[in-house]
Amino acid sequence: MASKAIGFLNFKFSADLTSFERAMNKAQKKLKKFGKSMQRVGKNMSQNLTMPILALGAVSLKTFADFEQSMLKVKAVSGATGEEFKMLTDLAKKLGSTTMFTASQVADLQIELSKLGFSATQIEDASESILNLAQATDTELGEAAKTTAVALNSFNLEAKESTRITDIMALAASSSAMDMEKFGSVLPKVGATARIAGDSFEEMSAKIQVLADSGMEGSKMGTQLKIIYSKLAKSGLTWDEAMGKIQGSTNKISTASKLFGENAFNAAIILSENTVKLDKYSEANMGAAGTSKKLADIMDSGIGGAMRRMKSQLEGVAIELGQQLIPIFKKVIEKGEKIVKWFTSLSDEQKKSIVKWGLVIAAIGPALIIFGKMAVG
Repeated sequence: MASKAIGFLNFKFSADLTSFERAMNKAQKKLKKFGKSMQRVGKNMSQNLTMPILALGAVSLKTFADFEQSMLKVKAVSGATGEEFKMLTDLAKKLGSTTMFTASQVADLQIELSKLGFSATQIEDASESILNLAQATDTELGEAAKTTAVALNSFNLEAKESTRITDIMALAASSSAMDMEKFGSVLPKVGATARIAGDSFEEMSAKIQVLADSGMEGSKMGTQLKIIYSKLAKSGLTWDEAMGKIQGSTNKISTASKLFGENAFNAAIILSENTVKLDKYSEANMGAAGTSKKLADIMDSGIGGAMRRMKSQLEGVAIELGQQLIPIFKKVIEKGEKIVKWFTSLSDEQKKSIVKWGLVIAAIGPALIIFGKMAVG
């Protein structure tokens, strides 16, 4: 009887162990499946979230660092005070988010204007108009800045007059054979002389527009027009009187040569024969207000303009994000510097020991992986 009972217990205990083992195997498979699932989730999160976030942070820090460096150059060259520097920084960010140019490009413009002798206030007054001119005429910012500065200085104008100057140049470039390269060649040669002779920027621009339409090169226009102004002052004749003499002459070359010399008679004849066009250009230039902004908006209205604006706005976001990350980044840098200082202060033996243990620790990970694979089979 006892043997039967013991046999029954053995059978039942074996059955229970079998069921338990089966349940444990099932649980182990589920646990293994869960582990693999968690690995996939972790891997996906690393690839789709962690790495992109880290990359965005790195790009933002780099963008802000480049922008900050450019602005520090502006401060150094312009001598801006703390408040002026903040104003210029805010201006660069604002124009970078509202024009086709990025904040970094605006900062580069501010550097160029600083080199040309503009104060912080003058940079503020001139920046937007120069951006519009560059966009309207498809000109490099540096060239637009330099040409505008030469025009202002030649005619003794304040920086707040830059919009007037850029509007006239934009109109001239869009309605005649003039362009920014020719303005850049002409203005240094004749700008100040034209002012002394009594011409406004509008009137001088009309004259070089007429000469440009005839196919004359920029440097020759400036040289010949300067001679004409100079000869008129010495002769005592007015502009209209001199042009009238050439117009009424039966030998225009001879008359123009006697009035203005061998080096400027050609320009004088062209101007005398185009008095109607000259008046038309002068009148148009007087009403040029708003031209550079209008043309800039047209240039920025297509898909290309939309993409450029998006690029500028994205850089603005990166700058703001990078600025927010700076405090965290500085803490990391400070800790890193402390570690470097600590390590350099150690003896050679201590450094060798650290390197040795570092290699051992570095080898533990791969060794564990190999061991784990062997254990799994």
